[in-house]
Amino acid sequence: MRGKSHHISGLFLLLSTLFWSGCTLSDPDPTLNDPALTLTYTQDYSVTHFTWDKVKVTGFKEYILLQSAMPIPDAPTPEVNQDVTVLKRINEVDQNFLTTSGFLIGTQTCYKLYCAVDDRFMYSPTVCFDQNNLSFDGFFDKGAHLEGNDEMAVYDRVNDEFAVVNYKTGQVTKRVTNSTFNFPSMEMQFYNNATNVVAYNQSAAWLGVYSFPSLNPIQVRSFGNVLWSARPFRNYIVAATNQPGAEFQVLQKSTLLAFDGRSGTTNSQNIAIFEGDPAVILTLGPAGSKRYTLSTTGFILSEQSIPARIGQPDQQFSCAQGTDIFIGGNKGDIISRDGENIVSLTSGNNNFVVLSRLNQDETKVVYILNRNGNMFLEIADISQLPQVTVERSFELPALTYADVIPEEDLIYVVGTTFSSSLPVTFTLKYPW
Repeated sequence: MRGKSHHISGLFLLLSTLFWSGCTLSDPDPTLNDPALTLTYTQDYSVTHFTWDKVKVTGFKEYILLQSAMPIPDAPTPEVNQDVTVLKRINEVDQNFLTTSGFLIGTQTCYKLYCAVDDRFMYSPTVCFDQNNLSFDGFFDKGAHLEGNDEMAVYDRVNDEFAVVNYKTGQVTKRVTNSTFNFPSMEMQFYNNATNVVAYNQSAAWLGVYSFPSLNPIQVRSFGNVLWSARPFRNYIVAATNQPGAEFQVLQKSTLLAFDGRSGTTNSQNIAIFEGDPAVILTLGPAGSKRYTLSTTGFILSEQSIPARIGQPDQQFSCAQGTDIFIGGNKGDIISRDGENIVSLTSGNNNFVVLSRLNQDETKVVYILNRNGNMFLEIADISQLPQVTVERSFELPALTYADVIPEEDLIYVVGTTFSSSLPVTFTLKYPW
C-alpha cells in the first residue's frame, strides 16, 4: 500500500512537471520569469508600426505598451516612473498592432509590451531603436517656407532670433538677433528675382520686410494700432488693422507706407489673396468679411461685403492659400475666391485646426488638428468639394508646431519643445 502511494505521488509530480514546462501563450505560467510575448516593429520615417502575437488565454484584461529613453528592465509587473511612461493601453484582445509617431527626446527610444491576464502579467523583451528625427537648438515656434527651397525662415521667441534652417538636414545657417517681434507670423515671397520674409506682430503692432537668406532688414515699421494680418502681394503689402477709417490698407513693400485704403471690418481677420487681373483680396473674420479687387499697380478697384465667415481667426501663418480656395480659422473653414463658405475641415467644441497646408496640385490638405488636447496630423482629399475625405491620421507628439511642409514624397512637420530646460526644435517626417 505504501509503495503504491509513492508510485501515485511520483506519477502526479511527473505529469505536473510536463504540464508546466510545456507552457505557451495559450496557457501561461504565472511564475514564469522569461519574456512570453514577442514585440516587433517597423519604421516608416517618424512613424513606427508595432505588432505582436495575440494572446489566447481566458481572463485577458489589456495590453500595455511602455515607452522609455532607456532599456526597460524585465519585471513581473509594469513599472511606471519618471523614466518609463505608458504609451498606450489596449483592451481589445484581438488588436495586436499599433501605429504611433510618439517619440522621446534623445537618440533612442525603447518599448516593452505587457499583457494583463487575471492577476498576473506577461511581457516581451525590450526593443530599442534610433529615432529618425532631426533636431536643432532653439525654440522655433514660427516658420515660413517656399516650395522648392529646403531652407526656411524660423523665429526663436525665447532667444529673440530670426534664423535660416534647412529642414531636411537640421543645419542652421544663419542666426540674427531681433527683439522687435515677440510672437510673429511670417510668410516668404519670391517676386522679381528676390526672396523676402514678411513678418508682423498683431500687438504690439510691428511689420517688417527682410531679405532672405541674409535676414537683413529692408524696412521695419511700427503700427500704432492692432495689426490683424499682413501679407505680401507683388510689390505691395496688404494689411488689415483696427485703425478707424483705414482698416484695409495697401502698402508699398519698400517703404511700408500706405498709398490706398478703405474702411474695412474691425474684428480679427485673416487675408486671402487670389492672383488675377484684377487680383481678388478677401478680409475674413467671424463677424464681417469683405472682398476687394486690386489693379496691377496695387490700387483698390472695388469693395463689397461678402457672406463668408471664419471662426476665431488665428495668425496668418496658420492658414493655407490656394489658387481658388483659402483655409483659415480654428475649424479650418474653406472659402472660395467668390467669398463663400464651402465646408469646414472639422466641427465640435473640442476640435481645432492648428495650421493647414495644401499639396502641390491642391487636391489634398494636410493639417494639424487639436482633438480634445491631443495633436493629430491629418491628410484629407478635397478634390470633390464640398466633400472632405480624411485619408490618414497620425497622432503627433506634444510639441508647439511651427510649419507643415507637404512635398511630393514626404510631409515635413517642424515643432519645438523644451528638453532639460533647453529649447530644441524637431523635423518630423510622415508618409502620404
